[in-house]
Formats: sequence, structure tokens, C-alpha cells
Amino acid sequence: MQKTIEQVLAEEGQGFFQTVGDSMEPLLHHRKSTVVIQAPASRLKRWDVALFRRPTGEYVLHRVIRVEPDGYRILGDNRLWPEMVPAGWVIGVMAGFYPDESGQYVSCQSPAYQSYLKTLQLRRARLWLLALPGRVRRKAFSFRR
Repeated sequence: MQKTIEQVLAEEGQGFFQTVGDSMEPLLHHRKSTVVIQAPASRLKRWDVALFRRPTGEYVLHRVIRVEPDGYRILGDNRLWPEMVPAGWVIGVMAGFYPDESGQYVSCQSPAYQSYLKTLQLRRARLWLLALPGRVRRKAFSFRR
């Protein structure tokens, strides 16, 4: 019988999991990246990458962009709209990752990763600008109705 991520973290303290989806692009790649997830030792901080489980059972790996009193404002690096996640949903935090099948490990403490974090705001602004024409077109279409 296959263990859940929660069981792996409870028994071993950390686990290695393959990513699925594009919400954390360009950092993590669909079915090519492997993340090292640890059970959270304390409250998460801004820029931590949290693994949480929605009530629907879906696992999501997104970045903490703001710490709130009762949870976290979380957003994928390749997404525009954040969501509020209660602290009780969080089951792990990313300690590092293997970006592709090369086997080269990148720690969340490494200079390369810290450099990536410095570009996040600029990347988000670019993503927002790229999506702007579609949002304007949809808004104009909704006014015509």
C-alpha cells in the first residue's frame, strides 16, 4: 500500500516527490523536477515554498508571499492570483529540489536559489503584463453584453 505524503513526513521527517503542473515554472518543471519536502519545524516565513493539501485532497506546492495571523497568502511563481491558506492545511516546506533529471541538487539556502528569489517581483510583473491584453479583452466583452 502506498503511503500518503503526510505519512512519509511523519515517519521520516522528509520525502522526495516529483512535481506535477506548471504553477511553479520556471523554477520547477512538470514531471521533471523533484522536490525535497520536510515537515515544518516552525511557522513558515515569506518566500518559503509550502506544500499544502486542500480539503478536496489536492496537494499544492506554492510560495508564501505573506504571513497572516491565521495562515498564509500563497501564490505559485507562474500564477497571478494568490489564495489564503489556513496554517492547518500546510503539511510541509521545500528544503531543496532537483530541477531536472540531471541529479544536481539545489538547496533553498544556496546562492543560486537566493538569486532566483530576488527576481520574483520582476517575473510577476512581467506575467501580469503578458496577461493584461486578455483581461482587457474579456472586460470589454463583458461590457458589451
